[in-house]
Amino acid sequence: MEMCEAKAVVVEDEKEEVVMEDVAFLYFKDGKPVLRNIVGEEMVFEDYEVESIDFIHHVIYLRLR
Repeated sequence: MEMCEAKAVVVEDEKEEVVMEDVAFLYFKDGKPVLRNIVGEEMVFEDYEVESIDFIHHVIYLRLR
């Protein structure tokens, strides 16, 4: 089985910034997206929402609410 981790990108003012590499898990806690990478580090995105997920290129796009 091949590993297919994603990267998380924040989109602000049409600019994109990679905020996490090797994302293996995405869930929501109290309505906030939480991303976990392959070594177990987590990031909670307090004021963001998932805008879209590109499954072909393995990118999760987040945007301010």
